[in-house]
Amino acid sequence: MNSFQRRTAIRIAGVSIVLASIASPVAWFVARERSEESIVSLAIEESRGLIEHLNAADLSGPDAVQHATIAAKTISGGLFDIAEIYDSSGRKLAEAMTAEGAAVESSLPHHGKPGYTVASYHSFGVPGKRWILRTFVPLRSSTADTSGPVTGYFEGVRVVPAWQEEQLFSSSLTAALMVCLASLLCGAALYPVVVRLSADNERKARELLESQAALIEALQRSEHELEDKVSQRTLELQQEQIRTKELLHNILPVEIAEELSATGSARPARHESVTILFTDFSGFTQAVSAMPADRMVGELNEIFAAFDLITDECGVEKIKTVGDAYMAAAGLPKACADHAQRCVRAALRMVDYLEQRNRSAPFKWSLRLGVHSGPVVAGVVGKRKYAYDIWGDTVNIASRMESSGEIGRVNISAYTYDLVRGEFDCEYRGKVDAKGKGQIDMYFVKGPRPA
Repeated sequence: MNSFQRRTAIRIAGVSIVLASIASPVAWFVARERSEESIVSLAIEESRGLIEHLNAADLSGPDAVQHATIAAKTISGGLFDIAEIYDSSGRKLAEAMTAEGAAVESSLPHHGKPGYTVASYHSFGVPGKRWILRTFVPLRSSTADTSGPVTGYFEGVRVVPAWQEEQLFSSSLTAALMVCLASLLCGAALYPVVVRLSADNERKARELLESQAALIEALQRSEHELEDKVSQRTLELQQEQIRTKELLHNILPVEIAEELSATGSARPARHESVTILFTDFSGFTQAVSAMPADRMVGELNEIFAAFDLITDECGVEKIKTVGDAYMAAAGLPKACADHAQRCVRAALRMVDYLEQRNRSAPFKWSLRLGVHSGPVVAGVVGKRKYAYDIWGDTVNIASRMESSGEIGRVNISAYTYDLVRGEFDCEYRGKVDAKGKGQIDMYFVKGPRPA
């Protein structure tokens, strides 16, 4: 016997012993339970037949006590050592017992009013190493109708005699030993089968390893080629992702772009305190009519590119351009305390830029600027060609600030003035009529306050 066969024999023997140690107690318990059930079933049927024969099943008549007494005496001494019969209300009508029953009566557990509706039994021991079987049988007028009303109760106590207890013990022990022996024989029968199967598996495993070695060698030859291709494709994909991310950041605010990339959608949000900057060119229609289309687009692109740079440096978020109008806002999508100052600072820089450009450019542009602060709702609209936009009355008032202003001057509302007056000198214009909004207090920003 080689080492493998020895290990296999030891393992099978160990498993067989474990199975035998588990199965034997189970077989013992099952055999004992079956024996108890057979004894109790016979006793219940016999006692129920006697009670029926002696007219003690229906305990509502005038002779109920007499019939119950005769039945209890008849049952005790044969099937049971104690026989008790109760009426349906739980009142004991009759009791009879043998000397064996009298000896154990005081050791029996007491119970309240009977209330059981099906036959059952309890098995337990009492002092003196006596084995007790206690049965509970509901009585009905008709034994065939198991769902009828209960007319009374029968309780019987059987003190199992020593010879019967020894007989049950020997039968249970025999069953347990047979199960134990069967487990060990199964282990012995499995040993040659396991050894043969192991040898076949070892041969098949050796053949499989040889074929796998050839396959691995072929895979290793192609692995380097695949790794090179994957690295190249990964690099290309990363570059495309970077370009896509940069393009998305040019279209949308960084926070909105990140949310859109992560979730596939951007939730609209209400911002309670933001500032909006509007610019518009005066006389744009006349200038366009006298200017080639490509030149006009080039001029707007150059100016708006400069405005983009200014808003980035001032911490202002560009929203959109509509024709010759430029719209930006501060305080969204990320809130900030100095949103009004940022927009006014950006507007003043736009005015300075355009004045310097007009000194040398052949086409002179005139710019109006308006600023207003307040709450807005912001979000991304559409499923294609995403656009980040803002809505609310604050947007409309900011547009009126631009249209009610003057060329080359930054026109702000009273609300914005209240936010920036500590940093900028402003000139009060009075109440100015704004289309659709009535009279609004407006201010021109003169410039930053001296430090």
